[in-house]
Amino acid sequence: MKKQGTVLVVIEPRQMRQPALMRALSLAMYASSHPSKTGSRHEQIIAVMPVYDFSWDISAVISVEQGKRIQQDLVDKQRAWLNAYLQVNAAGYNVRPEVIWSKNPGDDIIAIAKRERVDLIIKTADIHGMLDSVLFTPLDWQLLRSSPVPVYIAKDQMWAPTGTIAVAISVPDPKDHEEMALTMRMLREAQELSRFTRCEIHLINAIVPLVPPTTFELPGYTPHILTEENLKDGCKQVLSFAARHGISPERCHIREGHPDEVIPAICRDLRPTALFIGTAARKGLAVALLGNICEKVVDEIDCDIAVVTPQSAQDDTKERA
Repeated sequence: MKKQGTVLVVIEPRQMRQPALMRALSLAMYASSHPSKTGSRHEQIIAVMPVYDFSWDISAVISVEQGKRIQQDLVDKQRAWLNAYLQVNAAGYNVRPEVIWSKNPGDDIIAIAKRERVDLIIKTADIHGMLDSVLFTPLDWQLLRSSPVPVYIAKDQMWAPTGTIAVAISVPDPKDHEEMALTMRMLREAQELSRFTRCEIHLINAIVPLVPPTTFELPGYTPHILTEENLKDGCKQVLSFAARHGISPERCHIREGHPDEVIPAICRDLRPTALFIGTAARKGLAVALLGNICEKVVDEIDCDIAVVTPQSAQDDTKERA
């Protein structure tokens, strides 16, 4: 996507199918055939495999040396597997394997991303349970909440780089600089991917319905008037935003409803190659109880999802300043 130089791919241990790696190779192929005029950094893929064996905790209590030996043996074994896998499945690409012993892979992957100044993190989608946000946080969710760069969640399916790229936007107030930066970063990333793939960009917008106060009474007033005005105003803002960026009204999909319901519904109709969406990156109790919209959407749609975090949008704004 935009000025890709280094991409970090999270490798799933003991899996022969690696959708995240396949996406990274596809992006590298398209990037090499469509070189950036701005002169990006040398393209490289860092294939990071986090490994951990909980038996090491028990062994370490009995014998530190035994625990270290178990740790090193497992790392060496997984490194040999990863090297062999890349020789077969990533031949001809600039891929650097890295196997890390990690009890907290989310933090360690973020640390590598910062150290290597990567432009994108690609992770295969996990299967989440109902209590995941309360009992523990899956790795892909950790990355969505803490990543300093955009995160691309790859689904285990064939990627057809034609057709549609969907961008879920909420038209921000021009005075809300953080929300504006997030929206513009999503659109720029989608535009860059569309140049690689020749896909059309479609905008998705959910207009949250207003609930008028029941005690509000005026002569000749009916509650649906406020709802209709809210819907008209929302449509006008989306169409105006689309026109400023060369997107036709036919490619704007606006529905009334909550985003976590509207976005999956529209995606089921559009069947996009990828969906771009921003995240509020809630943390703590708020995310345990409410979750992030992008986390809910990940489980409900079949296409890949590119998630832009507020931090990555702010960093992009600083670079352009």
